[in-house]
Amino acid sequence: MTLRVPRTALSVAELDDLGHDGAVRFVRALEEFGHRMVWIPEVAGREAFTTAALVLSATEELIVGNGVARALERVPKSAGSAARDLAAGYPGRYVLGLGVSGAVRDRGIGPLPFLRSYLDGVDEVAPGVPKVLGAYSAGITRLAAERADGLITFLVTPEHTRWARETIGDLFLSVVQWAVVGRSRAEAREVARQRLAYYLTLPHQIAKLTRLGFTEADLAPPGSDRLVDALVACGTPGQVREAVRAQYDAGATQVALTLVGPLDDGKLGAYRALAELED
Repeated sequence: MTLRVPRTALSVAELDDLGHDGAVRFVRALEEFGHRMVWIPEVAGREAFTTAALVLSATEELIVGNGVARALERVPKSAGSAARDLAAGYPGRYVLGLGVSGAVRDRGIGPLPFLRSYLDGVDEVAPGVPKVLGAYSAGITRLAAERADGLITFLVTPEHTRWARETIGDLFLSVVQWAVVGRSRAEAREVARQRLAYYLTLPHQIAKLTRLGFTEADLAPPGSDRLVDALVACGTPGQVREAVRAQYDAGATQVALTLVGPLDDGKLGAYRALAELED
């Protein structure tokens, strides 16, 4: 990674549910608490690059990564041009993250050849912009080692992290780890299942989790206790930080926490407490 990034980060899905002013207040609060980097997933309502621009402009030093921008949403020239301008406008503060799902097969091409060609187009207009790929398959994981500065993964166990590290060598590896802070294990499972329900409808997520050893019974909605407990850390901020050490031990360069549940005063307090425990 040509950028210097912290060992701890956040992956913030809350932006999808916030308007402009609310998003600005939220990310400024995260920076004020002491967080140094956020990844922005492109899942629901927000567009990847305009949201990255909003967060960069609203904060002073926060590093922002698209984690990840959906390649199917825009042509390579558009993605590369946006990334180039963000990197130039905010030196040392922006990382391009790209990913593609199996839905690309509807276009008559597989994810690996599609993304390889897509990177050709991005690199034509944005050479040198730090970039990571979101990947779970062996092919795209190896592509990250060949063509990117790093790999970002999501909803994975330490066993997957260990495999990814063996596959990519010394490359930067960020692991997005879900967590529920300040609730019992039973309450945490209930909160996590509300968020997990969407991902248990996605074929590429089901395929990934099956490869990790989860059974049909585990993956049947709303997800077994075994599945939820393996994917979601819970407890006090200190207990969550301790739980994610398993990802570092397995080879993660960085762990990016996603706090699951509604954005309320309790969650903001958890963000503050977690910042105080950063390495």
